[in-house]
Amino acid sequence: MEYQLDTREYRCPLPLLMTKKAVKTLTLNDVLTVLLSSESNIEDFRLLCEEQHLSFVVTNQSQRSIKMAKIKE
Repeated sequence: MEYQLDTREYRCPLPLLMTKKAVKTLTLNDVLTVLLSSESNIEDFRLLCEEQHLSFVVTNQSQRSIKMAKIKE
């Protein structure tokens, strides 16, 4: 299933905290697209994905959109 989380209206650290909470609800092969504000550091989200064993792809650099997917239980 695909989900979207729009965090563009929030300031750090809320986007990362919101994403951490959303990631906990993902099941195998679920995809979460996160829309980030210009203040959010994409590297923080990459590290979160690495820590949580999620795939990570920057889908649109200019619009600051990333996708993460649960690839392991």
